[in-house]
Amino acid sequence: MATTRYQASPLLTRRAHVASALTLLLVFSGCATVDPSPDYEQARREVKAATGEDAFYQPGEEKRARERVAELMKDGLTSKEAVQVCLLNNRSLQEQLFEIGVRRADAVQAGLISNPSLQMLARFPVDGGSTNVEGNLLQNLVELWHLPARKRLAESQVERTVLEVAHRAASLAAQAKSAYFTAVASSASLSVAEENLRTAQEFLSLTRERQDAGAATQVDVNAARSGLLEQQVFVRSARFAAFEAKRRLALVLGIAVAPQEIEIAGPPLTPPEWSLDLERLLAVAEQHRLDLRSAKKGVEVAGNAVPLERRRLLRNVSGGLAFESVASNLALGPSLKLEIPVFDQNQAQIAKAEFRFSQALHRLEGVSAQVSQQVRGAYERYAMAQDTARLYQKELLPLREASLELARESFAAGKTGFLSVLEAQNRLLATRRDYVDRIESVAQSIPELEAACGRPLDVLLDTDDDSGR
Repeated sequence: MATTRYQASPLLTRRAHVASALTLLLVFSGCATVDPSPDYEQARREVKAATGEDAFYQPGEEKRARERVAELMKDGLTSKEAVQVCLLNNRSLQEQLFEIGVRRADAVQAGLISNPSLQMLARFPVDGGSTNVEGNLLQNLVELWHLPARKRLAESQVERTVLEVAHRAASLAAQAKSAYFTAVASSASLSVAEENLRTAQEFLSLTRERQDAGAATQVDVNAARSGLLEQQVFVRSARFAAFEAKRRLALVLGIAVAPQEIEIAGPPLTPPEWSLDLERLLAVAEQHRLDLRSAKKGVEVAGNAVPLERRRLLRNVSGGLAFESVASNLALGPSLKLEIPVFDQNQAQIAKAEFRFSQALHRLEGVSAQVSQQVRGAYERYAMAQDTARLYQKELLPLREASLELARESFAAGKTGFLSVLEAQNRLLATRRDYVDRIESVAQSIPELEAACGRPLDVLLDTDDDSGR
């Protein structure tokens, strides 16, 4: 039995190859998707390392973030919870996070080659004969040479943006903690103002008793009453300052509730007993400050741009397939289109990239010096505030209280005059107010230290951990 074999024509075979090539190009192009989720996760890890808090807003998780914020706001805020609310709810931070998605989209685009171009030319006979069809399917081949450098540059830009956003988040966390401590200190100032008011009321009552006994004059009573009215003014001012402190806290946290509704659940501020080592703080900041790491990444970005521009001497070398069809005859062959770099050899863009690289190096040096001075300044402010607060707590405040008690006893017994008691009382009331200010200065210096070093306080205190992680 005879066997019949079918052999495809060369024309059909060539068309099938062209169709297959086009199909592969479409398939590979369709595989490119923009997914910034890993980059958001990297930003979250960087923020956690810098602040010690794991809570962090991620685009697409708005409902979960709102529920978590509502949960944190219940039963009063601690300093840790205030930072968490800020990281989940601050609108400016949320806005900046989308820049990471933009950079990831740029990175995906950098990994794509441009679309091929199809050029067609048809000639129709005037006096009869066959139609002549010519065509070129071209692809820019020089992009294959640019692609690795272009992708490295785009990825470096993504990493730099992640560090910049994480640094912004860490700065906002420090602002939230600072605003929280101000709110706590303002509440303490209000309590001290009310305590001073009670002290002034007691003194006025004592002065009136001494007047009834003939040992004090109406001038003394008026002076004591004047002091009482002055303390009432202090109470009103302290009440407004507490309102303003909570309002500023609400702004940083990104919440719209009335400031009076924000409940502070943190413990009262006290002078800390621990100490810090400046050299260790400098080493931690040099290794972990996010803006310093971002500046280093900026040098990398600028450095990656230089070889990419140098590769762009030839910007358009297109190759592909040319075909010509006359009647039923199809002719195929390679096609090449070459841009000749006679006038524009990309020298301006190469020079620009080199200038950018030098600029990035100088920026890194400036940021490094700035970080060092910020750490030194934060350390000295903390040390001074701590020493002063301890002096008030352990020596000056007990001395003022004892002096007033002695002066009152002596005045009640008729041994001393009114002015000695009034002077002792005024000094005590002023010392109480100053002590709250000193405690607030210590509390404010802590988030400043954390921001300057790029790591939370528990890491800065862990002297056994040289890495600062």
